Amino acid sequence: MDEATEPQERLPGVRYEKVTRYCTETTVIDGVPSTRRVAYQAWEPVPPRDWDELILRGVTGLAIAVTVIAVVATTASVGGLLEALVPSTVAYSMGVVFTSVWLACLGVEWLNRINPDRARPARIAGWVALAISMGAVFAYGHTLHQEYAGGFGACIDLLAKGLWALLIGHHAVPLDAGVAHWVTEQEQKLAGRELLSARLLRLNRNAAYQRAVGGREFQAADAILNSAETARALDASAAPAPPVVPEKQKEQKEQKEQEEPVPSVTDIDRQSIAGVVRTAIAHNPKVSDADLVTAVKEAGHPDRPNLADTVRRTALRVDPSRKAS
Repeated sequence: MDEATEPQERLPGVRYEKVTRYCTETTVIDGVPSTRRVAYQAWEPVPPRDWDELILRGVTGLAIAVTVIAVVATTASVGGLLEALVPSTVAYSMGVVFTSVWLACLGVEWLNRINPDRARPARIAGWVALAISMGAVFAYGHTLHQEYAGGFGACIDLLAKGLWALLIGHHAVPLDAGVAHWVTEQEQKLAGRELLSARLLRLNRNAAYQRAVGGREFQAADAILNSAETARALDASAAPAPPVVPEKQKEQKEQKEQEEPVPSVTDIDRQSIAGVVRTAIAHNPKVSDADLVTAVKEAGHPDRPNLADTVRRTALRVDPSRKAS
């Protein structure tokens, strides 16, 4: 592979490093092009070292190391304290809980670092858990008549939590009251959408399950509810419309005259034959075909030669058990 050196001006005082870059080279023979990648060397400026970022990474790594030591020390101390009461495995497992609790509180405090009101409960709970953990370590030293050792050992958890408290305070950005309110409002909207979508998903899933396994009872209840909703819709559509306010005429003479209210036209959709039959069978499963035909006529359907046959077939689809009757 051919290499080339890119001509480039190098500024004094700026540190550069040689890097490999690639360009394309096209060769055409007999009108047929062929393109390949060619590597060449170039000088790339190196940004200055960010000491703030290096120090922050070092402090974070140190906090993690101190926390690991604190977890091991507290687990050993509390496990030794409780070993006389429970088996060793259970005792040392309980020792992990003492440090894990205030670590979990630190995590919640970190998630709410831009909202002091929401972070305050986690901060208070963390300090309470830390005090209990330190007390357990000191109690273990007291049982061994090593109060000083127990006191200094308890301070390991305090130092670890102190480092994390400093890091959280460094990353926490104080927000203006208006900005904090805006952030909270957006979080509430997103949480509301998520909750509503989850509820609708659960309701739709339950409705699909009931339609699949509900049987005749569910179908009858669904028909009754649908007929009630249809009746309410008809009542609402049949309500009188407000009178039309007449417009004033331009001329002085016609301003004294008023136009009569225009009556509103209401379209009333009658219930379908299937809906009438389904509702009647739901109220009385043993209703006869003649009574069903009468109910269909009362619902507004005109009488026609094949009406009785249509009603009979509809009743069989709604309640297949009517074949045996």
